Amino acid sequence: MPPDPDAEPSRWADPPRGSWASDEDVPTSESAQPTADAQPTADTQPTADTQPIEGTVFPAGAGMGEPGAAERPVRTYLWQSLVATLLCCLPTGAIALVYAVLAQNRLQTGDEYGARQASARARRWCLVSLVAFVVVLLVYVVAVVIIVAIARDRH
Repeated sequence: MPPDPDAEPSRWADPPRGSWASDEDVPTSESAQPTADAQPTADTQPTADTQPIEGTVFPAGAGMGEPGAAERPVRTYLWQSLVATLLCCLPTGAIALVYAVLAQNRLQTGDEYGARQASARARRWCLVSLVAFVVVLLVYVVAVVIIVAIARDRH
């Protein structure tokens, strides 16, 4: 099917030209469009330098995140989020609990990447709960000290 001359040009039709390629290496918009009878040619076949070496094993998550993150087991932070919910701060602890259960479910279904994300969020909300607890506790202690000081001055 020939291209429609009235249609907007595709942003992928012409690859960018730069110093990395000569004009002969850059396909034109006509040659960049696939056709129904297109057959691979010798210059489009994979070569030895683009093929992975036989027997090469890439660990899960290679190239993402911290080095060695794929080898560490995923922590769900379930008990920490329960403690944060019951003892620290109920709203943020509940959010941590939701992410902890989500991390555990994803881990059980084999979604390690999703489990790591949910685990990180559960940890973050556990820390938010702890910080909120410490702030509320400090405000409470300061308020009690002020009230006791005022009560002593009145007597």
